[in-house]
Amino acid sequence: MTIDLSTIQTTLVWVLVAIGVVGLLGAILLKKIIGKVIVLALAAVVVLVLWQQRQQVLDLANELKDTGCRMTPTFLGIQVSLPSSWCSPA
Repeated sequence: MTIDLSTIQTTLVWVLVAIGVVGLLGAILLKKIIGKVIVLALAAVVVLVLWQQRQQVLDLANELKDTGCRMTPTFLGIQVSLPSSWCSPA
């Protein structure tokens, strides 16, 4: 198989331009997709952390129910007030 010099001089330029354009569009598309994946992953981590904190507060609140509320649970460092009916021994 042989290629003429004139083909390399004319056609190859357009092939290289096309490859460059496809690469650029691919990079833009990939950047948008990766950005969305990163945001989705961060949102999942935040949801997981908040859900675990919520569960810890509920577990501690249920342990303290009817015991006089010796301590107060915290949610991300913020004290959570329990209902007064929970803090009076049955």
